[in-house]
Amino acid sequence: MPKNSPQEADLAERNFSSPKKTVRSVSEILPALAPAIEQLWDVLPGSLWKLNGEGLILDANQSALDFLGYSKSQFLGRSVDEFFWDGMDFQNLVAALFYSGKAHGILACLRCQDGSTREVTLDASSLDAGQIVYCAINDRSVQRRTEVHALAQAASLEKPAEVFFIQTLDGVVTHWSLGAEKFYGFKATEVLGKKIPSRISLPPRLATAALQSVLANGGWSGQVRILSADARHIDVQMRWVTLNPPDGQPPSVLILAEDAAELLQLNEDRLRAHRHECVGMLAGGIAHDLNNVLQPISMFLDLLRYRLPDAESVEMLDAVEANLRRSTDLVRQILAFSSGARTEQRALDIPELISEVATFIRSTFPKTIQFQVTVPENIHPVLGNATQLEQVLLNLCVNARDAMPDGGRIKIEVSNFYADESFARRHSQAQVQSYVRISVSDTGHGIPRPLRKKIFEPFFTTKGPNKGTGLGLATAVGIIRNHGGFLTLETKEGCGSSFHAFLPASTVPLEPISLPPSVLEIQKANGHGEAILLVDDEPTVLKVMARSLEKSGYRVLAAEDGEQGHALYERHQKDVRLVITDMAMPGMDGRALISALKKINPKVKIICTSGFGSSSGKNSPSELGVHAILSKPCNSKVVLQAIQEALSADPPTT
Repeated sequence: MPKNSPQEADLAERNFSSPKKTVRSVSEILPALAPAIEQLWDVLPGSLWKLNGEGLILDANQSALDFLGYSKSQFLGRSVDEFFWDGMDFQNLVAALFYSGKAHGILACLRCQDGSTREVTLDASSLDAGQIVYCAINDRSVQRRTEVHALAQAASLEKPAEVFFIQTLDGVVTHWSLGAEKFYGFKATEVLGKKIPSRISLPPRLATAALQSVLANGGWSGQVRILSADARHIDVQMRWVTLNPPDGQPPSVLILAEDAAELLQLNEDRLRAHRHECVGMLAGGIAHDLNNVLQPISMFLDLLRYRLPDAESVEMLDAVEANLRRSTDLVRQILAFSSGARTEQRALDIPELISEVATFIRSTFPKTIQFQVTVPENIHPVLGNATQLEQVLLNLCVNARDAMPDGGRIKIEVSNFYADESFARRHSQAQVQSYVRISVSDTGHGIPRPLRKKIFEPFFTTKGPNKGTGLGLATAVGIIRNHGGFLTLETKEGCGSSFHAFLPASTVPLEPISLPPSVLEIQKANGHGEAILLVDDEPTVLKVMARSLEKSGYRVLAAEDGEQGHALYERHQKDVRLVITDMAMPGMDGRALISALKKINPKVKIICTSGFGSSSGKNSPSELGVHAILSKPCNSKVVLQAIQEALSADPPTT
């Protein structure tokens, strides 16, 4: 065979030797494919331009014309610079082509025929020393809108406490929240653009099932144990949700995570709060009925003292009265637990309150108990009732004392505390606001784990028979809840316990506390025939109160319900000087009766009695337009003093 010439050998080498360079972009293959491209110009799907060395448009395929909305006559022959919106000009493209013969991924914004714009990337290559330039235009608008949509969705969810991230269907993380950084222990820079670290991801089989559920149903939820960046095992409750971007782009997955232990605790807190509310409603009704039972006993004692003045009878009556007071205190505890007793509240100086409690404890607790108080300056005031909060503190301190039968240390600490979003997430009753935190700690034996969920339940006690009612902590919870706060517990067996009472800080200025005069120091107020309308649905209460008032010089008109009381007042309004009505009655209750009486006589004087304790807010004396609300059971002295004050006072303003 004849040998090939050198030219033929060179041609063979160029035609058949393996290429050493990989084609990476359209701009690199345009020169070789230019003749074929022009033959298939109008059927190619991409947007293609052909320019001369001056930047004039020589030709464009149909896709390019459709993309911008021009006809060939409108588009060809014009300078390409007329279509760039963002200031880019042809000379920038020429400069890029001068050095390498090609340009790739140039960002630009093109003006369409209808005035709209399109974000694009531009690939270009030149022929004949730059005399002919081919450009391939890639629409970036859809990609850009997808990015903006995803960022907007992420921004709407982004909060420091929220744990979530977004990943593509193949598992590449595209967004990592601040909460995810804190929860998982990985910075955004460590995970963005990568697949999620295996130590915090779902097992492969579960991840596949989750993805299938997301694609089929739009979501998935489940629980998994992970290992955080600081080597902590965390049980995580996860929820996967599909994010569907516009224009039919591939969906991504929004993954939300919560600490399963915290979530379980929140659910238990909610159930316990609901259970307390239900038991509280029942207890409140029972307490109301008990007060109605105790009310006539209290007034009977006063009547019997007139008839039985001998020493032996007085001694027996004193014993009955002492037991009556114990019963009354127990009922008030039930009311406090059930949220039924809402007392007047004022801005309290917590350090002063703590000081009074500490003085009492030091004088009554055993010397084997060391007592320590830490109260810094500038503690915020709290809007509340001093007597009830003292009851809470005393109860917590008594429980601490009982947990240390052989002695130990009780410590009360007070501090200003701000509950942020993270804290509020962990404590269902907390709000994002400022609190005053009062902590009572002991060095006792701690509370066993099985009992920790039970100690706040009403009537549960570990102190044995005749040593506790089981209402102490339940009452404390009720009182603190009535003050807008909540109670938490930290304990460890063998290492003591700490109860933390969180009370909302108040901006109401402190007022000096003025104590009311003792009832025992007030002389009995006898009447002089004044007519009093007495309304109560309990026959025994009505009978005993009427007899007591008549013994004290008053004339009584008795009504067994609100409707009868309203009718009696209509007939005798000129004679009636005062109305005493129970608040809780079937049919026309006390509030409705008060409103009806004031329509007859706006200046009518009224005293209310209530088996639910004294009230504030919507049921306060000032709001109801009455002179006083007396808590049942109340003795004759309290009732007579209230009558005297009401008859001598100006009518209340409503």
